[in-house]
Amino acid sequence: MKLVWNKTRFMKSANVPKEYPKISHHINQIAICGRSNVGKSTLLNELCSQSKLAKTSKTPGKTQLLNFFEIDEKLVVVDLPGYGFAKVPDKVKVDWGKTITEYLENAQRLELLLFLLDIRRDPNSEDLEFLHWLHHYQKPFLLVLTKADKVTKNELELRTKAIIGQIPYEGFEYIQHSSKSHQGTYDLRQKIEQYATS
Repeated sequence: MKLVWNKTRFMKSANVPKEYPKISHHINQIAICGRSNVGKSTLLNELCSQSKLAKTSKTPGKTQLLNFFEIDEKLVVVDLPGYGFAKVPDKVKVDWGKTITEYLENAQRLELLLFLLDIRRDPNSEDLEFLHWLHHYQKPFLLVLTKADKVTKNELELRTKAIIGQIPYEGFEYIQHSSKSHQGTYDLRQKIEQYATS
C-alpha cells in the first residue's frame, strides 16, 4: 500500500496496555527501537518530512513512554523508549524494560520493528539482549544503520560488515540511513509501505 506520508498525527503517549490508544483492528503497527540517542525520533521526523512530529532531545534517555503516531490512517508507528543510557536511575531502566516487554507481548498486528544502530558503534550487550527479545517474541526486524553521513563511503561498508557480523541471527535485511543527507529514506519508506493496511 502506497503511503503519501503527508497525513501524519501524534496519537498518544502511554506506558501500560490499558493506556494504549484505540487502534482499528485492521491497522498494522510497526515500532522503532534502539539505544538512547541513536536517532529514533529524528528518523520518524525524516520519514514524515516533519521536523517536530516526534520530539527530539540532545539529552539521551528523555523519552520514557511509548509514543504512537498514525500515518495516512493506514499505519501506526510506535516510537519505543530508548535504552542503555548510564545516567538513568536503575528503577527507570527496569520500568522501561517492563514497558517495552508489555508492548511486545500485547501489541496487536505488530508486523515489523525498525531496530536502529549507530553505524559508528559496535552492538553492545544491551543491543544484543534487545535482539534476543525480538527473537523470543518472534518479531521480524529491519536493521537501520543510522548516522551514515558521519563516516566515509569506505568506512560505511566496513562498519556495516562489522556490525552485521556480530548479530547472531540470519535472514534480516538492513538499510544504511542518514537523516541529514536523506540517504536510505526512499528505500526505508518503500519497505515500511509493505506493512501498511490496504
